[in-house]
Amino acid sequence: MPSLNQNEESLKPYLLMGPALLAAFLFSWSIFHSDLSKREAREGVPVVNMMQGGNLWLPQIHPQQLRTKPPLFYWSGLLSSKIMGEVTEVSLRIPSVLAGAGTVLLTTFLGMRLFSPLIGCLAGLIITTCWRFAYLGSHARIDMLFVFFITLAFVALWEFSRDQKQSLKWWAGIAIGLAVLTKGPLGWVFPLLTLFIFCRSHKTFKVPWLHILFLPIGMSALWLAFGIIDGGEEFSKMIYQETVGRISGSEAIHIHPKPFYYYIPQIFVGMAPWSLFLPFAIGYGLKNQDISWKFCAITFATLFIFLSLFPGKRGDYLLPLYPMAAVILAAYFSRIAPEIKQGLSFPTWIVMGMMMVLVLILGFSALLPNFNFESFSAFLNSRDRWMAQLLYDNHRPPTLFLIVGTLGMVLFWLSLRKALNQNSGIQVSGVITGWAFVLFFLVHGPAARIVNEYSSLRPFAEKIKQVANNRPVYKYGKIREDLFYYMDGKIQEVHQDTTELFQQPEALLLIRKTHEPSWLKDFPGGKNIIEMDAGFETYMLLEKTNN
Repeated sequence: MPSLNQNEESLKPYLLMGPALLAAFLFSWSIFHSDLSKREAREGVPVVNMMQGGNLWLPQIHPQQLRTKPPLFYWSGLLSSKIMGEVTEVSLRIPSVLAGAGTVLLTTFLGMRLFSPLIGCLAGLIITTCWRFAYLGSHARIDMLFVFFITLAFVALWEFSRDQKQSLKWWAGIAIGLAVLTKGPLGWVFPLLTLFIFCRSHKTFKVPWLHILFLPIGMSALWLAFGIIDGGEEFSKMIYQETVGRISGSEAIHIHPKPFYYYIPQIFVGMAPWSLFLPFAIGYGLKNQDISWKFCAITFATLFIFLSLFPGKRGDYLLPLYPMAAVILAAYFSRIAPEIKQGLSFPTWIVMGMMMVLVLILGFSALLPNFNFESFSAFLNSRDRWMAQLLYDNHRPPTLFLIVGTLGMVLFWLSLRKALNQNSGIQVSGVITGWAFVLFFLVHGPAARIVNEYSSLRPFAEKIKQVANNRPVYKYGKIREDLFYYMDGKIQEVHQDTTELFQQPEALLLIRKTHEPSWLKDFPGGKNIIEMDAGFETYMLLEKTNN
């Protein structure tokens, strides 16, 4: 195991805090460059309602529709919004930034305690530069806060097994309880199932079962009691569907049904670029396993298999696995060179291939100010070609920037080739960390701002509010959450029952141009007052006219 010789203790604080500070910078940088996405707005609307005096115990889209998640994330968004004075994109994203940086800190600490300070620091850098982790660490989504509490629970449980400090029992139980209050029963099932399996092979591992069983139950019961008092039968039905219904694959809720193998490609996409090394790291660990490695591996495998058995799947659900995977990868990279030479070479060459592709893209962009993306019709659909052409024609970076970017990618390629020739896992991981950080910095900053100009529904919503001038607005079909958010909730759905719409003398009707309702011919007058592209769709706003 590598060590940091006599300076190890003096470097520990820097190795512990460095990755978390880097993560805080990267995630904070990202939150200023885009409006809320559809999924972010889904979490933002309940915070707006709470800010306006709505029910604190029952997150609501509107008074007739409950949000199907516990309230802790919404409370954190409410707190940051109270501090900032209003609900904004930034105030809604701050909890994810803090939770993301906190998870990086916990991952670094866990790696230090399981292995060494160097491995802990490297684990923190790896998880910071995983694609999906970096994305969710800067967006108003529940997942990052959930991962923080799950990771905190595992750290507290490992420390308790080593030191037997009584306070760690409470930390573990409270962390699991807070995970449940963030995303539901999975926050309780994840750690308990993992610990049960781990303790079967390591009977000396001490677990405070009473605390991690009953503290979360007590905390959840308190919320459920207030929820039933305020929400009654509707709340009880929602809880049933989100527990029993989700497990059984009920058609009453949308559970994102996917095949059992769905998470195999998802872990490779979500943890890119580090996922290329993950099979080799796991394979090496199986040959040289100790209790520290087994703790990470069993946690990773248990959650992965458990999630794969559920009918409903999303790539974001894998996020609680990332801290353990990062520690496994860091331990692998830190091994003596000859031990990992074979497993290091293949994925490193793939990363070098990615770098060379970027060299070619940036280089050709510098040399070709005009380019027709129709030649890529075999690889890109019409919408992607349209977007690529639009960005290239209107937002192509200056030639000097493209030249510097090309030279930078070449420098990364040469550095990675040198590290590979030396068979140094530490150097290889260091170069990849720097390369991934630069890419995420650009993608989550300038690139995100440009894409936001074409994907955001905020300008469209503001235009509708200006034209509507307090007249009622109806949307045919389901309302996208970001449109609902930026319309300040002043828009209603209409499907086949048009009674209310037709009775409103000043009602406005919003439809997608490609999805006109069958009853549109009966809409009085139907004068088109706005036709506007938003979110890759063309919308029309119609008003009644006097015959």
